Amino acid sequence: MTDRATGGGRGWFATLLLGWLLAACALGPAARAAEEPRLALVIVNGAYQSFDRLGSTYGDGEKVATALNATGFADASGQGPVQVRRDLSRADMLAAVADFRAKLAAAGPKAFGMLYFSGHGAALGSYGDVMLLPVDAGRDLTPESATLTRAALTHNLLGSGAKTVLIVLDMCRNVLPAPPPSLTQMIAAETGTEASAVGELAGSKGLRRMIRAPSATIRPDQGYLVAFSTSADQVAFDDGIFSKVLAEEIRRPQQNIADALKRVSDRVALSSGKNFQKPTFDYGLQGAPPCFISCDRAASDRFYDCANCPWMRAIPAGLSPFGSPASEPGRGGDEAVQADVRIDKPFAIGVYEVTIAEWNACVRDNACAKLGSWSKENPNPLIPATDISYEDAQAFLAWLSVQSGRAYRLPTEQEWEYASRGGASTAFPWGDDIGPSMANYDHTARYRGSDTAPYRGYPEAVNSYPANAFGLNQMQGNVWEWTSGCTDTSCRARVIRGGSFESAPDALRSANRFTVAPGKRRQDAGLRVVRDLEPDEVGSIG
Repeated sequence: MTDRATGGGRGWFATLLLGWLLAACALGPAARAAEEPRLALVIVNGAYQSFDRLGSTYGDGEKVATALNATGFADASGQGPVQVRRDLSRADMLAAVADFRAKLAAAGPKAFGMLYFSGHGAALGSYGDVMLLPVDAGRDLTPESATLTRAALTHNLLGSGAKTVLIVLDMCRNVLPAPPPSLTQMIAAETGTEASAVGELAGSKGLRRMIRAPSATIRPDQGYLVAFSTSADQVAFDDGIFSKVLAEEIRRPQQNIADALKRVSDRVALSSGKNFQKPTFDYGLQGAPPCFISCDRAASDRFYDCANCPWMRAIPAGLSPFGSPASEPGRGGDEAVQADVRIDKPFAIGVYEVTIAEWNACVRDNACAKLGSWSKENPNPLIPATDISYEDAQAFLAWLSVQSGRAYRLPTEQEWEYASRGGASTAFPWGDDIGPSMANYDHTARYRGSDTAPYRGYPEAVNSYPANAFGLNQMQGNVWEWTSGCTDTSCRARVIRGGSFESAPDALRSANRFTVAPGKRRQDAGLRVVRDLEPDEVGSIG
């Protein structure tokens, strides 16, 4: 292990660039390969002349190549299974990339290309870009290095005309001496790009729709995703965990590539190894993410703004019942008499409750408190974060806003109930009855003569039960969710909603309110986040 600033040590940094598919994602690899030619270039460098030699890089390449072969990719040469190219010089790397671009161009506008690089990398401190290091690289930056930066590779490979381009740079992010002030102009000249557009090629935050300018050289149906296997200013490690998890997620069905990368990030961050690695992402996307194996159709309209950001879904404005009828069993005295309330503006809300993997990323940045959790009993990264007070939730939201560049907050009570109901006026989003198969609550208790089951007594994965009409999971049960609502003008008590795994079933009614002191932590309380939508996001709803 070495610090990234020293120029040694194998770590990983991952960059993935995606253009998005219109072809059916549910097809198998062989069937899809006929629709979209799939080509992959795998380069691994370990025998460096001026940097530490790397121990895991060759195995990293073999794992990824094997996974790609299983999902319908052919070698960058256009023939046979994906091969691993080892220990390339700068000239060899440039030639390999140029040939790869030519093969993608020949494959046509539906082609899906992936470049995987494992080796040393460097962060260009005064610009923010990163570069791949060939085995003959020196420690000083030269103008020729610009052709192996992330920005240059993005522009180069998307310029092939391929519809989907995925670049994975599995490398450390050592900082080389500050690049010259003209680096932006140098990259623009090397890539044939206007200097004002170089920043776009370096990535724009947010897995979200991106409307391209009419003059853009990239087609409207192309886009890219950049993922880093470690955060900026974090140490990276030569232990092969990232490539192992990535190869496993490439093979996992029923998830698009954005799902796969989110799972890679969460799993690596929760790895039981002694070295902590926190993958992060940067995006410039257009359209819906493709799939390696098959897609989960229910995941088509969700997005996230950073690797550790929760999955979000845009909820349209509209009219919805709020409160409960006087005749509703279990009705509390603090619930409003049911009446229609209008939500004037669309907003984005978490598809799931915040997970322990997402919370732990905040803990690792020393921005959130380390809290009790259920992850020891169940290491699933999709277990919800719990034992959270209102004040803890505010610390997480502040950190998340810094990470994403967008202002996250808690839902208002009206927003929470609107999202929970999905237009339903009944006690629960699915009707006036409840049973053990519908949500995670105290199944030994009854509501209107409901069936019972043994008591579970623990939170389940945030995707364990079917989504509601808005595509949101477990708004009812599992863990209580903090809102911004309070009981008086001084907000001495805050409102939580939805019930939990410890709750009687009547607590899961959409109108139910429960008040808790803002500093109190509960082992069954978590949160679900909200953010306002930007104008171009609002225009894309529906």
